[in-house]
Amino acid sequence: MSSQAVFHFGARAAPDPFARLAGDSEVVARLRGSLRRVAHSDATVLLRGETGTGKGLVARLLHDASARAAAPFAHVDCAALAPSVIESELFGHERGAFTGADTCRQGRLEAAARGTLFLDEIAELEPRLQAKLLRALQDRAFERVGGTRTLSLTARVVAATHRDLRRAVAEGSFRADLYFRLQVFEVTLPPLRERLDDLPMLVARGLDAIAQRAGRQSPRTTDGFLHVLARHPWPGNVRELWNLLERLVVHDDDGVLDGADAEAALDPSLGLLGAPAPVPMRVAESPEAGDDRSRVAAALIAAGGNVARAARRLGLARTTLRHRVERYGLRELIPRD
Repeated sequence: MSSQAVFHFGARAAPDPFARLAGDSEVVARLRGSLRRVAHSDATVLLRGETGTGKGLVARLLHDASARAAAPFAHVDCAALAPSVIESELFGHERGAFTGADTCRQGRLEAAARGTLFLDEIAELEPRLQAKLLRALQDRAFERVGGTRTLSLTARVVAATHRDLRRAVAEGSFRADLYFRLQVFEVTLPPLRERLDDLPMLVARGLDAIAQRAGRQSPRTTDGFLHVLARHPWPGNVRELWNLLERLVVHDDDGVLDGADAEAALDPSLGLLGAPAPVPMRVAESPEAGDDRSRVAAALIAAGGNVARAARRLGLARTTLRHRVERYGLRELIPRD
């Protein structure tokens, strides 16, 4: 899943690229203002933010809003590649530079041309490559691995990290001179817990986009659903929210998402949606389970009146369980939302 998806949830492209950042909260408005100020410059930008806050999307929007929009956007994930691979990925290599280098290869610094070079998770670069990157940024020049010809770095550089680079510098794991070179313009992306005013919009856009992609009707949400989501700390931020909504859409069977659905999706003790959580004893084997009505009643009592949990215990769809609750006159076992 792309970073763009997790932050703007499929919003339509707009003349102002930064309108794609979903949210009306004050922190998002400040973020848009900061990005607009730097978009048309060639200044190096350092994006800071927790995992899942949309750093990849913001890097792309900076590119789209700049005079370099028609040029390439080159993305390198420094955390996803081994040190032996990332040097060639960044700088390229000449034929015969190392075992297996059968051809000359262009690196991302070169491929970005006059566009934007996005260095994601920059803090994961090993010290030797930090030094080599520093030289490229300072001198706007570099060589391919195994090469002697000096090439020019003409791209604008945007870097991102979820780590505290100041602390990394103090601990000696990140070069201070590289940090100051990257920190020409620093932007911090807010975590979801600091922009909960945007939660209803994010949920609505997310459900619409996911349902449309799946060819399904977007489910309706209750106030209880949003209240449960608002209490969650969201360590994975908007990416975590997107994943949760995607699971809920896939497993939705009645077109309504309520507080019980949110609790079941967020509580690891209840198991993943679609997979019942382990219980010490099957309801059908309990002393109270003499017939179907007793089984349903016992499951509801064991689940504290939570229909979603009771349905998973019984291996039934929620709609089926609700029909049986009505048929057996068991509504008093379900607390009002």
